[in-house]
Order: sequence, then structure tokens, then C-alpha cells
Amino acid sequence: MSLDQSARYSDLSLTEADLIAGGKHILVAYRMKPKPGYGYLEAAAHFAAESSTGTNVEVSTTDDFTKGVDALVYYIDEATEDMRIAYPIELFDRNMTDGRMMIVSFLTLVIGNNQGMGDIEHGKIYDFYMPERAIQLFDGPAKDITDMWRILGRPMKDGGYIAGTIIKPKLGLRPEPFAAAAYQFWLGGDFIKNDEPQGNQVFCPAKKVYPLVYDAMKRAQDETGQAKIFSANITADDHYEMLARADFILETFGPDADKVAFLVDGFVGGPGMITTARRQYPGQYLHYHRAGHGMITSPSAKRGYTAFVLGKIARLQGASGIHVGTMGYGKMEGDQSDKIICYMLERDECQGPVYYQKWYGMKPTTSIISGGMNALRLPGFFENLGHGNVINTSGGGSYGHIDSPAAGAISLRQSYECWKAGADPIEFAKDHKEFARAFVSFPGDADKLYPGWREKLGAAAQHK
Repeated sequence: MSLDQSARYSDLSLTEADLIAGGKHILVAYRMKPKPGYGYLEAAAHFAAESSTGTNVEVSTTDDFTKGVDALVYYIDEATEDMRIAYPIELFDRNMTDGRMMIVSFLTLVIGNNQGMGDIEHGKIYDFYMPERAIQLFDGPAKDITDMWRILGRPMKDGGYIAGTIIKPKLGLRPEPFAAAAYQFWLGGDFIKNDEPQGNQVFCPAKKVYPLVYDAMKRAQDETGQAKIFSANITADDHYEMLARADFILETFGPDADKVAFLVDGFVGGPGMITTARRQYPGQYLHYHRAGHGMITSPSAKRGYTAFVLGKIARLQGASGIHVGTMGYGKMEGDQSDKIICYMLERDECQGPVYYQKWYGMKPTTSIISGGMNALRLPGFFENLGHGNVINTSGGGSYGHIDSPAAGAISLRQSYECWKAGADPIEFAKDHKEFARAFVSFPGDADKLYPGWREKLGAAAQHK
């Protein structure tokens, strides 16, 4: 770093409260550490310069207007690596077509070139604040969990847990076995999603498998008298390929097209993929899968941004639902404190790690729980979260049930009913055979979570 830019790109007299009250800045909080030999404020100012109007030297083309849209470091705490920057809202790119804001511009500035700076050891976003005007300029969700509850015949408020699964194995099933697996689950459950790699493999072509899946849906609906939902993967490199997949799926499901969600692998595919789906198909529930996010969101990663930040981004873009992990109750990385992600997604205002965010009526984004969950793990999860208004996709928890995928699905529902009733799981299992058989299906979890279950359940767990 050849130039100390702290005089221009920092103003530690600014207060967070005044910046928020002014409504003209997007605020971003980082964990930032300079490389040895660089002062903290100087490095922070260089970070802000690189993230807005500056470079590493003075340039002759800078004028007073340019300086008026500089990003400014307004708070630092070197001991905790806490650095906060205020970005004037005018800095961010707008659509030519409708004047709206775009996440690609937000990411380009706040977490773009600054990730490769020579004087920065690491910089990671752990919270950000959007003023009301910025909220107004993002799409937000078109559909939310109330649309799912309506289809399923549930109350529109606190409609409760949606029992879902992922077709397993995630790859290797041909069209007929794939559709059969869907039918078997739908006899007991609500919601099936494609796993993120499933699409149009040569051994399972989309034009062959989706008509069979729709047939399975209709048969399951006829047998159970209940609506079923399918989340179909439309992820693709090319915009037109995404549209072709989506259009074919909607045509295939015809009169039941409202029971189709569109799954998009939004992290590896990028923001443009999410916005394409949101804008082209506002009538469908937009299911944001975040495969790959751990490379930057993991607590072990010092650069990028956190899973909490990814969740806020997803809501701004218009994701109806996004995977949020399992908060330490499944196989995915995370802990109980991750429930703040759910609260930020579902509430109209919420306190984050730093900023109190108001959403000004933007629709909520559903938390989708997935990764090693089964009926035995769910009661603790619900207790930690405080409610069950989520979609849960349990692959192994359904297809790993000792009796059948339908029994696995029913055991998931019963697990929610157990928690909602405030019942003891072992006592509840004595009168709910599918839940009882989950103890036999997942004995390792049963031993860990409910020691002595074999003696306490007795014949109830053995009776098929």
C-alpha cells in the first residue's frame, strides 16, 4: 500500500445511529485483519477505497462529486477485528430496464476486489444493513410458506411443519425407480425436491422422468386425498436452458402446476440465476439451494461472508425459501445460535449480529431444514427454534426408515406433533408406531438422544 487514504476514506466521528436515521447508506460489518506491517485504520481505509471510488494512488480525474460517494470507514476495533463501512446508496448499479438494484453490484463492491488486496490478511462480512429505499429497490419473494399451506389445506397463519424429502440416492436412479421413490414418500409426506445434482442426466432424461413424477403425484393425491408438492431443479448455465426446463415442467404438470416449486442452485449458479427464476416465474415458489456456500460461509473460512449474510441476500433477491442447515441437530456444520438466520428470514424486523433490520413489508423467506435430520432429531430442533413453520427435507430420515418411505414421512409428522404437544418422545412413541419405529431405524441417534429407549419402548418399537 503506497498511499495512506485514511483522511479521505474514514470518518470515525460518524455514528451508526445517525447513518441509519439518514437512510442514505448501506452499512456493512466485517471481520478484517491487515497483514503484518500495516496499520489498522490505514488498511481499513484502503479497503473502503478499493470497495468504492478509490485506487492505490491519487488520480487526476477525481472531482468533488466523486468524493461525495466515497465509502467511509465509520467504526473500527482492532482487538476484535471489527470494521464497519458506510456505502452511499448511489454507488450501486441499477437496472436500465426498471431502475431496480441488483445483488451482483452489491457483492462486486462490498466483497469484490477487497478479497484479494495485498495488505489484507482477511475480510469477512458478518452483517449488513439495508435502508428502506434499498429494500424498496429489491424484488423480495413473490411466494412464501403461506402459499404452501394454502395448497396443503392448512391454516394461513402458523400452518406448521411441512414434511419433505430428497429423492435418494441423489444420483443413479433411472426414471421409473425415481418416480416410484417419489410415490412411496408422497403416501405419507407433503413435499419432494430434486437433489441439487439431479436434472437431465443421460440415464434419467427430464422429458421422461417428469411425466412419471407427475403421474406419481396424481396417484398419491388420489390415494391420500391430500395435495402434494414437487420442487423441480431448473438450474443451468444458460438462461434459455433454465426457461426451457421450467416451461417443460409447467406444461407437464398442467392443472397441478401450482404444486410445483422451482429449485435453483443459487450459490454456485450465481445471483443472476435466482433473479431469472424470480422474475420469469413469479407464480412459482422459488427454492434457493445453497450447495457450495460452505467454502466461504464456514466459521473456518476467514474471507467471504457468513451464512447469516447469505440468508439476507436470498430474501432481498426473492427466494421463497432457502436452506439454512440444521443448527447443530443434523449432519451439517452449524450450532443452535444459527436460529437467528431463520428469525431474520421470517420476521418483518429483527436484530442481527450488529444491525436491527426492518424489511418494510417484504415477504418472508422460509427456512428449509435439511442434512441428516430424522424424526428423532427434530424435537430438539423445534425446541431450539421455538416453532415448526419450516420445510424439512429428510432424505435418509425418510428412505432410511425401517418400514417404508411413507412410514418415514409419517414419523416426521409425528415428531412435530410430539413437540407441539409438549410430550415426552418415548411416551409419545408408544402410541405412534411410525415414530416408535424410527427408534429402531436410527438406533445410533436413539441411543445418544434417548438413552434407555429399548427398555422403555419395549414391544412398541418392535411392532411393524
